[in-house]
Amino acid sequence: MQIIQLGLRGLQFLLTLFILALTGNVIAEAFAGNHSIINYIMFVAVFAMLSLLYLIGAAIIESVAIPLAMLALDALNTLLFLIGGIALAAYMGVHSCSNGVRRTRSRRDPSGG
Repeated sequence: MQIIQLGLRGLQFLLTLFILALTGNVIAEAFAGNHSIINYIMFVAVFAMLSLLYLIGAAIIESVAIPLAMLALDALNTLLFLIGGIALAAYMGVHSCSNGVRRTRSRRDPSGG
């Protein structure tokens, strides 16, 4: 069970690292400031990284694991990432998964351009 939990925590860390890197790249390349949604997603990624420090440590050393705290951190991370994804999709004007050419001109650039 511990091996599966460590594997899933490692995957969670890797995906959060990707989100952190991509958001940092958007912030670095912005020429007209950042939208508040980009700043929120950066906050969520940093918060998730900090909470993963405890969650990975708790997966390795079971004596520091508090099950209710782990559940609360997982639920909070899930909720914050979900809110950020919905807010970013709504801001960019994403309406479907199709690649319609007529809708590409109306999408907003999240980097401020």
